[in-house]
Amino acid sequence: MVKLKIKNMSFGYASTPIFEDVSIDIQASELVSIVGPNGAGKSTLLKCINRILTPDSGNLYLDGKNLHEMRRIEVAKNISYVPQSSKRVFSNTVFETVLMGRRPHQGWFSNKEDEDKVWEVLEELEIKDLALTMYDELSGGQQQKVLIARALAQDTGVILLDEPTSNLDIRHQLDVMDITRKLVKERNVAAIMVVHDLNLASRYSDRIIMMRNGKIISVGEPDAVLTCEDIAHVYGVNAEVINCNGGSPYIIPISSIR
Repeated sequence: MVKLKIKNMSFGYASTPIFEDVSIDIQASELVSIVGPNGAGKSTLLKCINRILTPDSGNLYLDGKNLHEMRRIEVAKNISYVPQSSKRVFSNTVFETVLMGRRPHQGWFSNKEDEDKVWEVLEELEIKDLALTMYDELSGGQQQKVLIARALAQDTGVILLDEPTSNLDIRHQLDVMDITRKLVKERNVAAIMVVHDLNLASRYSDRIIMMRNGKIISVGEPDAVLTCEDIAHVYGVNAEVINCNGGSPYIIPISSIR
């Protein structure tokens, strides 16, 4: 079932186009990664989906309803957004930060149902012991788990993640990706993730969208998108792509194309 449909969407700043004529269908219980070089329009596309930015043209449908006709509070009840941890700092406890995710569902004050939801999410992500710790005292990996917890507490059918593994060490990258993959499948949500690491995208994604200069170059399962030819065309890099026993392709960069 199509959860989110993006149809012929374009966006630009003044006379500078960022992406053009983008059309994508995202299914429920699907993790879709958007890859491409800097300036391809990946993060801007996420912000247009979340109504942080208003596209110049095109339509966006959530469960068949036009997203641009919804009030912002209704959008927030259906789409959550996980930014890069390095861009946001909260002078709150972990519990208070995660409780922010309940704002679309509550009035002026939180109630027991909201607080129970936060405890449930903290336990699910195994960070309950950090509940009273200040967010800005956490490591980068812990902060990113808290931001994911906040998105889960928002209880939406679509989660957008903007480079969730940036600035994390290898262990925390795997932790964040394992958590994201598990929650997408268990909660039957649609997740769209911007990621630079092609091997993480290959390992964890159901489908990959490859962008270059604001246009979609290729869409499909990892082995169909992560080819030597597309990597050379999009990134300007010669790479070896290894496919072992039907598993996810593994990319080894060899040299830049001059």
